[in-house]
Amino acid sequence: MMPFPDDDDPLANFELPPDVMSSTFEHAISDDASITHERGHAVAAALQRKLKGSVVEYHFPGVVTAHLRSGAVARCGGPTTGWRVEVEREPGAERTAVDAGIAPAETDPKAIADALAKVLRRW
Repeated sequence: MMPFPDDDDPLANFELPPDVMSSTFEHAISDDASITHERGHAVAAALQRKLKGSVVEYHFPGVVTAHLRSGAVARCGGPTTGWRVEVEREPGAERTAVDAGIAPAETDPKAIADALAKVLRRW
């Protein structure tokens, strides 16, 4: 066992070498990004089913875009930015921020799609 460093950090003896830590963090970040990415696709697919006549897509950097039947375009922030919603009534028009009431900790794609659809049907 290594001796405690001068700052008496009790966890110092259990720290992994930098190359192992780097690899561990890379895997954790990659796993989290994969989960978030798949959640975005699941929300987009569920929203597409709810908004008949609209086209919904999910793309980088994690934004769900809904081209609504009315001609309006809604950009929904996605899982990495808190599902913030902005709607453009027509191309080039000023964007209107809309509160979809989705809790920051919400992870269920169906619940997120339900909340987004409820708001977007008005546009």
